[in-house]
Amino acid sequence: MQPTPPVQGDRSVPPVERSHWVVFAGILLMLSGLFNIINGFVALIDHGYYATTANHGNRLLVFNFSFWGWVWIIIGVVQIVASLGVFLGARAARITGIVLASLSMIGQLMFLSTFPLWSVISIAMSMLVIYGLVSVPRHLKGERV
Repeated sequence: MQPTPPVQGDRSVPPVERSHWVVFAGILLMLSGLFNIINGFVALIDHGYYATTANHGNRLLVFNFSFWGWVWIIIGVVQIVASLGVFLGARAARITGIVLASLSMIGQLMFLSTFPLWSVISIAMSMLVIYGLVSVPRHLKGERV
């Protein structure tokens, strides 16, 4: 016996099964949150890790490493919570995920001079998160963020 495909607009189908892009975005949002938490702890614990030249001292473009460490930890924790909401299908979680991915992209621009490859990878991940949370599958007409 084969399972029946979900009917257009059927709300009884779990959100995770409605769109594979949403699942992909939720997983990437969770991974991005974990990476940001690790990034934050590294900035808090080892200030010299991100210093590219002796002139930078304890600063990274604006503010100091401790400030950025806490910013990354807070953003990472909220990203993980938002990813859980994305898996449950909460609209607020999708909007929060989009906002956090945008903030993460802006924050990675600050780190671009210290670790360009890692920053570009993180920016690309955030772009995929935004695409996955904004895109609407063709079989779900009327579904919005």
